[in-house]
Amino acid sequence: MKAGDADVLIVGAGPTGLLAACELLRRGVRVRIVDRATEPAGVPKALSLWPRVRDILTDLGVGDEVRRASVPIHAFRYFSDRRAVASLTFTEDLAARQLPQYETERILTGRLHLLGGKIERGVRLLCLEEVDHSGRIEPGGTVTAVLEHEDGTVERAAVPFVIGADGAGSTVRGQLGIGFEGTTYEMAFALIDTRIDGHLPPDEIAYYQTTSGTLVVVPQPQGVFRFLSVMPEGGTMSREVMQEIIDTRGPRGVRITEPVWETVFRVHARRATDFRRGRVFLAGDAAHVHSPAGGQGMNNGLQDAQNIAWKLAAVLQGHSPASLLDTYHTERAEATRRIVRDTDLHTRALTARTPGRVAVRDRTFALLDRSGAAARLYAPVMAGRRLAYAPERRTQQPSSRFCRIRGRIPGAPAPGAVFPRTAALALGLAGPDADPTVWTLLLRPPAGDARWTAEVGHIAARWPRLRVLRPASGVATGHGLCGRPGYYLIRPDGHIAAHGHAADLDRLEAELGFGLVPGVR
Repeated sequence: MKAGDADVLIVGAGPTGLLAACELLRRGVRVRIVDRATEPAGVPKALSLWPRVRDILTDLGVGDEVRRASVPIHAFRYFSDRRAVASLTFTEDLAARQLPQYETERILTGRLHLLGGKIERGVRLLCLEEVDHSGRIEPGGTVTAVLEHEDGTVERAAVPFVIGADGAGSTVRGQLGIGFEGTTYEMAFALIDTRIDGHLPPDEIAYYQTTSGTLVVVPQPQGVFRFLSVMPEGGTMSREVMQEIIDTRGPRGVRITEPVWETVFRVHARRATDFRRGRVFLAGDAAHVHSPAGGQGMNNGLQDAQNIAWKLAAVLQGHSPASLLDTYHTERAEATRRIVRDTDLHTRALTARTPGRVAVRDRTFALLDRSGAAARLYAPVMAGRRLAYAPERRTQQPSSRFCRIRGRIPGAPAPGAVFPRTAALALGLAGPDADPTVWTLLLRPPAGDARWTAEVGHIAARWPRLRVLRPASGVATGHGLCGRPGYYLIRPDGHIAAHGHAADLDRLEAELGFGLVPGVR
């Protein structure tokens, strides 16, 4: 693709950049994706793919390939001094699947090629010019990216939008002068991915906690296991040291045989002070990094990619006003804040060292296990089933106070939440064959009130990118949806933009005007 032929330049061809490129391409947007590395990454890095992200990958058309290549995790097991303390089991619809990051990248790259895209490797971003920090999006505006190719050639590429998905040391973030606030944990961590002698459950992650440190054991495909441990104070990590940690505080009778990757790292909990400057957006590790506890990092980045991609496509194609892009920072920064908070709490619990804190942690974990609270409340959060963007406008919610209060129940299909997946599939709102560019107005008309239905039809006619559905009553009232006459307005990414009752059509019109441009097909 020649300079000037792209609508969006993506810097970074990791999972986040690749998914953003695929989501844009399947919506008809011209994309360039560049990466300074000359070859794809060959190390496992991130492993977990939680259900909400797998839904996104399924809609992209690679869900079956991900399932075939990955292994499921049906339980987390917690031990304290090798004594079983608690377990968190996952039903199939909440279970993560483990897949080495290079495999996720391979699958996404294959989809990128089928969509007509390619990765330009050995291309380094030198600087960004003509960035409008005011945030205004004027017609015809561009950002100039100065790119250096592997042969030393320097190119100036003018593009309407840029996505920085170039990792924790993001050049894009540095060019924008955006802060990266947070903390770094005092302890260092080490991991070894290896094949083993001995037996370990192939579908369970185990946390072996002691006052000397924590050892985490994570299964991967093809019989590989990850051993992740806090580094011994003042020590260095080696295969022998990790084996000693396993022998003294981990699963008995397990021997490291064939290491395939090892590394030492420090854990940070940081997020960008702004996910956007003008026409430039940050996503993935460029926008946030946090503890690997719970395996949320890559998932969060992939959700960034989906969020910004559908919005950029809608604006570029004239389906939505440019103001829709303002919601990217609001939504994704808040989602990231919650994930950073949750993973920090998880990490600090796992790394407790003093006897008092260990006792409190163990009692708390045991209580959550016995009460079922962890499986009932925490598992859906980890799975991404409780992801919701807080409503920003009064018109997103019904006028009924009772229904607004009902919408605060965790997991309720309220404005900002993801529309229930099973219902979305049944209605054709999700899946590889669903149109990724349309909004959906789901109706439950008042009984015998043809006038109300006709009025909604007149409103909907102004918005050609809006599909109107009146499903069978079982679908409309099931899945926790409101049973009162009214509507749900659902965005192209599956989130509920608004919910209202029969008397709230003025609110509906306001929300349609926020998300869509009238009269554009």
